[in-house]
Amino acid sequence: MLNRLLLLAAGLLASEPALLAQNRPAPKLLVGIMVDQMRPDYLTRFANDFGPDGFNRLRREGMECRNTHYNYIPTVTGPGHSSVYTGTTPRYHGIVGNSWYDRRLRRDVYCTDDTTVQLVGPASKGLGVSARNQVSTTLGDELKMTYGGRSRVLALSLKDRASALPAGHMADGAFWFDTGTGSFISSTYYVPRLPAWVESFNAQKKADYYRTQTWTPLRGPEAYRNSLPDSNRYERIFKGKTAATFPYDLAKLAPLNPPAYEGIYTSPFGNSLLTDLALSALASTDLGRDDVPDLLAISYSSPDAVGHTFGPLSKEENDLYLRLDLELARLLQALDKTVGKGNYAIFLTADHGASEVTRYLADHQLPVGTFDRRAVYQAASAYLTAQLGPGQWLETERNNTYYFNRPLLAQHKIELAHAQQVLAEFVRDQPGIAQVNTTTQLLDAGYTTGLEAKLQLGLYYPRFGDVRYELMPGWTGDIGVGASHGTGYAYDSHVPLLWWGPGIPAGVSYAPHTITDIAPTAAMLLNSKLPSACIGQPIVEVLGGPAPATKPKRP
Repeated sequence: MLNRLLLLAAGLLASEPALLAQNRPAPKLLVGIMVDQMRPDYLTRFANDFGPDGFNRLRREGMECRNTHYNYIPTVTGPGHSSVYTGTTPRYHGIVGNSWYDRRLRRDVYCTDDTTVQLVGPASKGLGVSARNQVSTTLGDELKMTYGGRSRVLALSLKDRASALPAGHMADGAFWFDTGTGSFISSTYYVPRLPAWVESFNAQKKADYYRTQTWTPLRGPEAYRNSLPDSNRYERIFKGKTAATFPYDLAKLAPLNPPAYEGIYTSPFGNSLLTDLALSALASTDLGRDDVPDLLAISYSSPDAVGHTFGPLSKEENDLYLRLDLELARLLQALDKTVGKGNYAIFLTADHGASEVTRYLADHQLPVGTFDRRAVYQAASAYLTAQLGPGQWLETERNNTYYFNRPLLAQHKIELAHAQQVLAEFVRDQPGIAQVNTTTQLLDAGYTTGLEAKLQLGLYYPRFGDVRYELMPGWTGDIGVGASHGTGYAYDSHVPLLWWGPGIPAGVSYAPHTITDIAPTAAMLLNSKLPSACIGQPIVEVLGGPAPATKPKRP
């Protein structure tokens, strides 16, 4: 009997962290921060030059999950933001890219296009924007339903897709930046008119201030020792300059007429503008002020523009992150004052990683190559004519995917699976091809590892093509400048993940996690329901329990 009591006591002690996590009250506010195109090595490369109150505060006082990956293809902004907040992949939330080819309309469709709603605010042009194309609920949707609609959900970004998709379907507001007017706008899907606090913010004309700034290095040369020299051959050159070197006078680089505000994107001042908006939201609303948890989704878009322009090893990218560190410190300080220390929690991650600049790879004898998409498409069309007979067998190629003219196949009584296999065999023999998969194959097979498994989790059939190819690591359309992303390889799939807040232990986890684990972990923190199509698993280390010895199998 005594031995049984001792064993029971030992079991209770061993499970104490998990029990404490279950009984922990929900934070009054969860802040989800996404940094567009952030790689995890930035946290360590720049750590010694960050201040104590931004990234390093989150790392010092919170949990850093260092082995977090996207588990699907493609790794781009729209699907990334959807997957983080739905806890699932494109196969179930439907956002298969930033845009996709619509067979019925026979044209491309942007991921947040919605012709049934109108833009709200001083917008220059554009279709309505919403999360209607996202067919799963989000963390915010479930939070609203769990607490009887009393929880507030707001999403802020420079990009419309980085605001609307995290906001979901029931948000109190989703706001993004209009480059034609320099104002933050929304759509009637979310609000009938801009709230007074957004109108007041727009009236301050902060975008006008930032577009006249000059971007110079924040620190001395010692802060950029882990980056390339300012003058190198791996960066795009702004129109109006003769070299991609500091300083960058935005007033001279951007015209005074629309889209004059475009230049704010490709500078650290876009991050400053978004932080300003977030601080205004905290000061002007009741986020985190009552007895039900709220959600604030913030997505910093400028790092993506800077990365595409200058590349991950550039001095410009380095400087942008030193300045973003100050913006995070400013945001945390405001949260401490408005919501209160111990009353809010944060997760920080990215929507995808980034490759090294292909020209840099080539110069250093690293694996790289070029793939001529147009030439291969033309050759594939000719091959299909030779094999199937005369006809325009392909409608188009988008996002490494070929779309057959299915009515023509049906007219000639050619089975779709057969046509897919004929095309796949041809594409598979082209230089630079790592693998080719037909949609029929991806639907029928049960892959659990490798690029095939990632392709399956990225396949939402109504918006998918017929034959998908993947290039070899480092291969792209040209040996060019600036970063790219979109593949299933580690440089694109590996992203940072930081958790910080009351009850979240400080430490580092090296356990494997996928991006779809964020939403269920956040739902547990908020004592909320899981999003409707969630396939992720809660990260128990964040919730106060020990890391599992093995990851549970996923659907």
